[in-house]
Parts: sequence; C-alpha cells; structure tokens
Amino acid sequence: MNAEQRTEKLHEIINDEDCVVSTGVPLRYQGETQRVPVYRIPLEYLVYNKYNGRISSSVKAFEHKNHSLDPENPDDIHIIEKFLWDSKPDRNKRTMNDIVENGQMRHGIVTADGVIIDGNRRASLLNRAYHLRDQYGFSPMQVDKCRFFSAIILPKSATPKDIQQLETMYQMGEDDKLDYNAIEKYLKCEDLKDLGFGDDEIAKMMNVQKSEVPKMMATLGLMKEYLSAFGYDEMYPLLEHMEDQFLTLTKAIKDWTDRGALAQYCNWEYTDSDIDDLKVICYDYIRSGQEGKEFRRICKPGKDGAIFQDEHIWEDFRDTHFETVDSAEDDLSVDEALEEHPDQNPVDVLQARDKAWIQKISNNFKRNLRYNVSRLDDKLDDAKPREILKKVKGLLESIDTDQDGFYGDPSVGELVRDINQITYRLKKLLKQ
Repeated sequence: MNAEQRTEKLHEIINDEDCVVSTGVPLRYQGETQRVPVYRIPLEYLVYNKYNGRISSSVKAFEHKNHSLDPENPDDIHIIEKFLWDSKPDRNKRTMNDIVENGQMRHGIVTADGVIIDGNRRASLLNRAYHLRDQYGFSPMQVDKCRFFSAIILPKSATPKDIQQLETMYQMGEDDKLDYNAIEKYLKCEDLKDLGFGDDEIAKMMNVQKSEVPKMMATLGLMKEYLSAFGYDEMYPLLEHMEDQFLTLTKAIKDWTDRGALAQYCNWEYTDSDIDDLKVICYDYIRSGQEGKEFRRICKPGKDGAIFQDEHIWEDFRDTHFETVDSAEDDLSVDEALEEHPDQNPVDVLQARDKAWIQKISNNFKRNLRYNVSRLDDKLDDAKPREILKKVKGLLESIDTDQDGFYGDPSVGELVRDINQITYRLKKLLKQ
C-alpha cells in the first residue's frame, strides 16, 4: 500500500465514528494544546518511520553499507522490525506480553499518510504478537486486538518541522530518555538543526538546557571524526557505551584550545598540532575500551593532573604510544573485513575487527598509561627525594635478569647506562 492509498484509508477512518477510541486527548501541536480524537487503525494502513529516534543509528549504519530501507518493502520491513526488537529485547518481550494481556495502553501518533511518528516500537510488538502468535504461544483470540493500532492522526497540513517537533517531544521526553541509546539524542539534535530549529527550540523539545545543545553538536562532531578516523563512517552503533569518553574529550579539547586559565596547570607552550596528537591518541584509547578515571588522566586538565599538561611526560607517552600503534596494524582493512563476512551485520564484523586489534595493543596501552600517570603523580605530589628513590630502588630490584629479554634487547643496556649516569650525577651532588 503506497502513501496515496494509505492517506485515503486514514481519511475514511477519520470519517467513521466507529473507529474513534477516545476523544478530547491533549496534543501539543503548532505551539498550542489541542484536544483531538484517537482512532483505531488497522496496522496494514501504517508504515514505520525508519529514522525514529530509537533506531536511527542502526538504520543509518545499515544504509551506509547496504541500501536505503523502504518501509513499504516487506524485506526491509523485517529489517526495521529487527532493529526495533534488538534495541531492547528483554523489555520488548515483557511489553509484548503486556499488550497481549491488557491491550495497547498508550496511543501513538501517525501522519495523514500513515507514517508512525510516535509508537514505532509498540506497533512492531503488535505486529510481532499477531504474526508470530504460534511461536509465542498466543491464541488467535488473544491477539485479534493486535491487528489494530490506536493513534492520533495528524492533519495533512503538518510540515516536516511539525512532525520532527512532535516526534522529538514524545520520544525524547524525560520519561522516555532511558529507553534510547545515548547516540540517538545526538543524531536527533543534528536532524533538528538541519531542519532549521534554533537552540532554544531544540532545548525545549529535548527537555535540556539551551547550553547543552552546542555541547551536543560538538560532541557529535568528535564522534563522527572518530568513526571517520578508523574508516567507520556512519557506523554509529559502534559508539555504544562511549558517550562519557567523548564528553570528557570534547570538554578537554575545548579547554586546551581556549588555553587561558589552563596556564596554571601546564608547563609548556603546546601547539594546535600537539592538540591534534592528543585527540588521535584519545581516539585510540577509546577504541581500546579505556574509560573512567584512567581515560581522564590522559586529557582532562585540572588539579588531578593530565599527562598532556607536562611536556616531557607527554612526549614520552606520545612517542611510546605511536610506536605501539605502528607495530600493531589491523590484520584486515575495513573493506576486506566486510567482504570476508558479507552475510554478517557490518557492526558485528567491525566490532570483531576492533577486538582483534585490542588484543594486540591492550597490554602496552595499559602499561604506558599506568607508567606515565605514576610519573605525573610523583611530580604533582611533590614527592620527597627519599620516597622517589625508594620506589626506583624497588623497581630496579624487581627486574628479572633471567628473562631472555634482559640480554637480547639492546635497549636494556642503553637504559642501564642512562640510569648509571643519573645516579653518578646524584652522587656528585651529594658529594659521595
């Protein structure tokens, strides 16, 4: 059924009093609260909104590597329904059982031509319960009501901005935020910007402070740059569980770029090129799964200390990092990995590629970070010479000279000579 046919069917429903479920339902539309009816609509007259806020990231990733999804095409409908189900499978199963038992308790919103604006997940669960009733053990009588979707029908005059505004208010409201993956709100913010909404309007729709809107756009910019750096353009599901790291990095990059008050924490005149190096290294650590306090110690300026604020510690950390990365290239390029697994979800393929890379670099990344954070802490704590010397003495005594690496690595001898020169200089200062 195409858009014209759906429009005709919904027009018939509007004119049929028997299809009215309830009246006087409040709808915030075009700046005012209206009282409107809710209709009982056969699901066959409706289509999913493939870019709805719950699955937008998955759909955009799929379309980038495959083809544009057509909500009227049966094969593509199954793909959209799978994305909706996989977004929260446990909760979806509970909700589906509740709908079968108690019916649809919350109405949706659809356009005049049958595109679901609010309620895509509920509609998909109604479809699933009805068409897969045997799989779930539902009787035909139990699921007969699942052939219909209760929804407000918008007027034909609704513009794309009207529709986006409604979708955002209903999907990104305070009660629903926990239902959505973090990346979805950033993509929604971008969509609203592209439609010409101002920061004030977006903040109101998304129930956030106005100051959060430019921060969200800046954070999304770094997320996109991160994906592009690894050849993962548009593969937004790969950003799951990374929001905190990107929020930290966005703030850090802004602070280091603005300079000013950070002078009190920093002991060198870094350049924009140095900031670019910081960003690249942080991207690598994000890809490796580093998070929390350890990640912040790389880049976040402040009294707790970031490696970047000390020139010599940063240079050692940076050089060691790039040596590790250069010696641990991915086994397959992005295209090769995808071509090798054409029948798998591209996101799963790329996650497996990341996992293989992490196995190569993980120990060196952790060791390099831990070592240089320890150096920074010693410096920031203004540790007494005796305490530092005791720590160094303990580390030297812990060296296992029976390992092959002690004799086979030429750099070991060079380091021993460097240490000897330092201790000789200290002895001279002490006049011993």
